[in-house]
Amino acid sequence: MATTRAILLPGAAEFPAASFPQYKVDAQRRPLLAYVSGEEGYWTLIAPQGLTGTLTAVISYYMETAATNYVRLEVRVEAVGDGDSQDMDATSGWDTTNQSDDDIAVPGTQGYMEQISVVLANKDSIAVADYVRIGVKRVAPSGTDAADDMHILAVELRDAA
Repeated sequence: MATTRAILLPGAAEFPAASFPQYKVDAQRRPLLAYVSGEEGYWTLIAPQGLTGTLTAVISYYMETAATNYVRLEVRVEAVGDGDSQDMDATSGWDTTNQSDDDIAVPGTQGYMEQISVVLANKDSIAVADYVRIGVKRVAPSGTDAADDMHILAVELRDAA
């Protein structure tokens, strides 16, 4: 049985200096991040107690107007533990990117929510109490890109415990 270890919400997102999603609130007052292809946001947390096994990022989203074509996401992890040899002021230590399995067909009706699960096979040896960043980036799919804002509502971090 999967266990939720962290809920990452739009208001807590952090952004690179360029190519980042826009923070918005929809007509129903739900906070979201509006992603177009090439944009990335990330969240910082301390790895929680009980973290074991396979990690999965579950991204809840809906499309602003698109009802056809595809999206693809990349999720990456940076985990820094006590005693690691990383100069936090000078470098980042992101692990290899994890991608959604295939192109994800967007919901057939605009505004309908769906979830994308990305298994974090590359998770930077994350361990309990590590300082962690989770990055989510929208990338171009192999098929036709849903050329519209992808509204990300939340990212859930689950493990297999």
